[in-house]
Amino acid sequence: MPLILSTPNTSITPDQPGRWVVSEFGTPSVLKWETWDPTSELSGENVLVRIIVAGIAGADNIKRAGGYPVPQTSKPGFTPGYDCVGEVIALGDSVPKESNVKVGDSVAALCVTRSHATHAILSYTELLPIQPTDDPVKVAALPLNYLTAYGMLKHSGVQLTPGSSILIGSVSGGVGTATAQLVTSLNMGIKMIGTCSPSKFDYVKSLGVEPIDRNASDLAEQVRALTGGEGVDVAYDAVCSEESLQTSLAATKADIGQVVVIGIMSEISADGSGIARSVEDTLALRLKERMRFFFIGQDHYQDYKWEPGTFLADFSIIVEKVRSGELEPAIAKLFHLSEAIQAHEDLISGSVVKGKMLFIVDADLAAQYSL
Repeated sequence: MPLILSTPNTSITPDQPGRWVVSEFGTPSVLKWETWDPTSELSGENVLVRIIVAGIAGADNIKRAGGYPVPQTSKPGFTPGYDCVGEVIALGDSVPKESNVKVGDSVAALCVTRSHATHAILSYTELLPIQPTDDPVKVAALPLNYLTAYGMLKHSGVQLTPGSSILIGSVSGGVGTATAQLVTSLNMGIKMIGTCSPSKFDYVKSLGVEPIDRNASDLAEQVRALTGGEGVDVAYDAVCSEESLQTSLAATKADIGQVVVIGIMSEISADGSGIARSVEDTLALRLKERMRFFFIGQDHYQDYKWEPGTFLADFSIIVEKVRSGELEPAIAKLFHLSEAIQAHEDLISGSVVKGKMLFIVDADLAAQYSL
């Protein structure tokens, strides 16, 4: 039976496979659409996945601008997109039988690149099995944002016991929202304070977080006032400027508080056209005592010396929370795959980001959402 690749999609070429490519580092306009034959690249232990929903993340903004710390984005020519949900439609000739991966499987993936496309070639080891009955939109919000948030809370080298307190920088964004929701759904008993723009205060309060204006000159003093004068146990910083790190550290408990850096938004130009220095160089320059960096990827579970299987186990915990109704992933905005440039512009402005932004790639699913 011939492989069917022409499933209607929401891209610029709705009856053909295709992908967005970063043609050069720069503003969203550097994104170019190209058609391709994914079967020509399928081999070995890889599988071909038809993408149904793909995640859009701040990391995609950094990749497009240049400077993201993974080899596959070191030069232009790659397809962005950190995570997705899809359907396995073909297997490479060396996929192990014991993997139990088969055509027709519903899967999620934390793939770092490649998901802003109609199809992706992924290693079978990148797949996160899900159930056919799982909501693809809800599950697509999970791999990057919610696994990152779970790792921040559970695996980033800080101890958060009931009664602890945290400061979540950029709390209204995808990872910040996920962090707040997980603290609640996991019943962690943690006091949450978060920074955001005043226009998002009501949204942040709905997450169980005490909001503070991210531009407040007395931010650290406000945090201490909300924590009995002590400061928080952990501050999560997504900006990584000298000023934000100093403020984050000042907002923690004297001598013992920790700052966990989860992003370097300070280094990206206001229009997203470039990045002042790479993630690695920025961290080397700015991280001081009681500061550490954390980001997510399946391979980084080994780097942090977590137990084998932890990655899938963490994902399973989060998915079960969604299935039970204890966790409702926050979706900021849905896009057609054809709207990649607009999506990246929204990443830069941040005005619509209250949770996760997603591409609905499957045309029939898009119609269900009236897209």
